Amino acid sequence: MNLHANYSGVLNTIKSHKLCGASESDFLYLVEYHIGYTRRGPLNFGRGYYLRNGTTFKDDILTATGQDFRFPLLVSFVNPVTIVKIPPLETAENPRDLVDEVLDAGTTQEHGVTFRFSIEVGVKEMQRETFEWRRAAASSGRQDNEEGTGHKVKSLYTLHRLAHGYTAASTSTSPPSSGVAGAPDVVAMLAFNSVLSFTHLFTLELKGAGLTGELGDRWTLTAVTTALTIHLLRQLGKTPGASAGSPQKSNGK
Repeated sequence: MNLHANYSGVLNTIKSHKLCGASESDFLYLVEYHIGYTRRGPLNFGRGYYLRNGTTFKDDILTATGQDFRFPLLVSFVNPVTIVKIPPLETAENPRDLVDEVLDAGTTQEHGVTFRFSIEVGVKEMQRETFEWRRAAASSGRQDNEEGTGHKVKSLYTLHRLAHGYTAASTSTSPPSSGVAGAPDVVAMLAFNSVLSFTHLFTLELKGAGLTGELGDRWTLTAVTTALTIHLLRQLGKTPGASAGSPQKSNGK
């Protein structure tokens, strides 16, 4: 999947991106940027992204990510938590009643910049597991996909499936425990171009269990949405490596 700028009109350019397949012409989902000036959608007055279940602003909101504020100007007085809102686990529930998962951003001595979340995975038998985005070194001259589009990778993240029974209670500054069978499984890769690149923004590639579908559609939605979260934090300069403060702080001070 690839995230591209949406140049189909002035309003679309300001308010949205296009989530596409292998090429920009394969437009799959509209990613709406919610500024938070009005209480519209699941983020209320918070800033973030809405992933629409289609290519227009009229399509239902499939997932959301950002900061949920129910009152205006609250962002100025509290340290917001980065939330990922995804469809409920139970199919009997209204899919529009999104449930919250926290994306825990921080740094570790072993892996540097990390973004950690937990979610129920599987198709028939579900179990809750923990996953962690880790920033990796982008090799010099590496293209953002195998075909090569001419875009040089500026920043690279890999998504790791951590060990069963992994406790998310450990602090963000301590190394996480080892993964499945001694090493975490890599289930996705996220490659960013420069933050000054205004056309092709990132490439998301599912791998291993993430590609086979054994983790479930709900996990895939969460992987896509957390990739959008990292993109948002990078654009706002809120990632751990971008400032001295946590990426979850509202003004980076």
